[in-house]
Amino acid sequence: MTKSAIRPLDPATITKIAAGEVIERPASVAKELVENALDAGATRVAVAVESHAGAIASIRVVDDGAGMSAEDLRIAVLPHTTSKLRGADDLASVTTMGFRGEALASIAAVSRLTLVSRQAGDLLAHRIVVRGGAVEEEGETAAPVGTRVTVEDLFHNTPARKKFQKSLGTELAHLAGTIERLALSRPGVAFSLAHNGRKRLSTPGTGLLETIASLHGPELGAALLAVGGEGPLCRVSGYVAAPSVQRPNPYQVFLAINGRTVQSAPLANAVKAGFGTLLPTDRHPVAVLALELDTALVDVNVHPAKRQVRISREPEVLSAVSTAVAAALDVLRPVPAAGRAPASPAPPDYPVAGATAAFGVAEPGPAYGRRTDRQLRQTAQAELGAVPAPETPEVEVLGQVDLTYLVGRTRSGDLVLVDQHAAHERVLYDQLSDAGPVEVQELLVPVVISCTPQEAAVVDEGRGALAASGFTVDEFGENRYAVRTVPVVLGHEVDPGVVREIVAELIGGGGGPDARERLTRLVACHGAIRAGAPLTTEQGRRLIAQLFAAKTPLTCPHGRPTVVTFSRARLEGLFSRR
Repeated sequence: MTKSAIRPLDPATITKIAAGEVIERPASVAKELVENALDAGATRVAVAVESHAGAIASIRVVDDGAGMSAEDLRIAVLPHTTSKLRGADDLASVTTMGFRGEALASIAAVSRLTLVSRQAGDLLAHRIVVRGGAVEEEGETAAPVGTRVTVEDLFHNTPARKKFQKSLGTELAHLAGTIERLALSRPGVAFSLAHNGRKRLSTPGTGLLETIASLHGPELGAALLAVGGEGPLCRVSGYVAAPSVQRPNPYQVFLAINGRTVQSAPLANAVKAGFGTLLPTDRHPVAVLALELDTALVDVNVHPAKRQVRISREPEVLSAVSTAVAAALDVLRPVPAAGRAPASPAPPDYPVAGATAAFGVAEPGPAYGRRTDRQLRQTAQAELGAVPAPETPEVEVLGQVDLTYLVGRTRSGDLVLVDQHAAHERVLYDQLSDAGPVEVQELLVPVVISCTPQEAAVVDEGRGALAASGFTVDEFGENRYAVRTVPVVLGHEVDPGVVREIVAELIGGGGGPDARERLTRLVACHGAIRAGAPLTTEQGRRLIAQLFAAKTPLTCPHGRPTVVTFSRARLEGLFSRR
């Protein structure tokens, strides 16, 4: 009889595997512990993080919830023990944040876990210490009603998991983002987050609007529109920001279903769909929305960390979300008076001479012309001393179409169209990517921006990349920063929205070694001549000369074409002349 190759795993290995599914990083620990506090009816939750030698050393979560007895403490740290389910049938109608009973046991399996808890009727609290899944200490101690959980030496017995943790700044950003989402999903609970004794986050627990303002600052609060809608399947409530507040990625679309914070690409897309044409296709809104659905329509047991859910009759729910968002935005669409046609779009905010604005070479007003001249002078050095691209055509500028595309012709009779923004963006990008330091200028008035706690953690870690890109950023209060220098290419006056965009780009990419590259592309985009800027014939000629002196003139840094050429033979074919 041969020995079987298949054998059951030992309990210690099983527990570590479960921990690997649930506890990915320090933020996972905070999420599980805070969710337990919320299930215990807490009205105040305080999270304190201590770091040492560039790594998170401990996480402590304190709540004022119902607390646990000594017997409950002993059972709670065992695998798959829970007070929230009685049988398999309960899985169809889960209303609590946690329910599978693996969180505390999984955390205890890869850390030193200390639990202190007291119920309202007890004189003393009960304390238990578990390390690597084994109970080390038990006893009584003095403590207020509620629970205090301290996690130390995380991943001490799983070196592979510890090795793959990111930098301190990145882990803090993930942790702050986790608490931020939980606070937005439970606005009636007061949250706080501190790192090494320094407060990073605090919410009052008095409502969603106040929670958003405490996390995102009063600037965003002024741009919020209330969302409310109720259909046969779900109720949608919350806020969206006006379309003028946009992000390059959907990291500030916060969603909760039945009080549980979730990540859902279909729901995020549904929120954006509600904006219709009010947002560019490559931009995303800022939104905080809560959905209330029948629990029978939601399966919360499809992801180990419960971040994702499966929704029955999803198309109808997505439609309800889009409809509610669109209705909230209706206040931004002016209604014409009865019997009158809608007003024509407002003209551009720069002088335009007659019909040449759309079909000829526009002559810009003095202010706009000076700005374009300054931008072209800034990149003139890219033209000097550069090696021309092979077979660079000599282009005669004929005009400008739609204040966006330069029209020219080559000596051989080819027709050339140049996207002025993409072209100047390529020239700027090549100039900024040179090995030398970025030329900077000090702002007369520093730009002060407010950040969310997650953004603040990324800014703290990304100061090196920001400085290398020309931005000197100093702290200016709690989660506020003053930008004192910017790259010369951005000009003397910088819109705070540009700086916000840079922070959003860092957040969306998660910092990392390519942060400088992403920032360079962003600075080139904001510093380049815009679509809609009128250019004179001379300015168009200078721009095309700079473009064809670039290393890779045919695409912008985002990969879009800068030049489209219609050969003489192709033109003749279009008109059936050959």
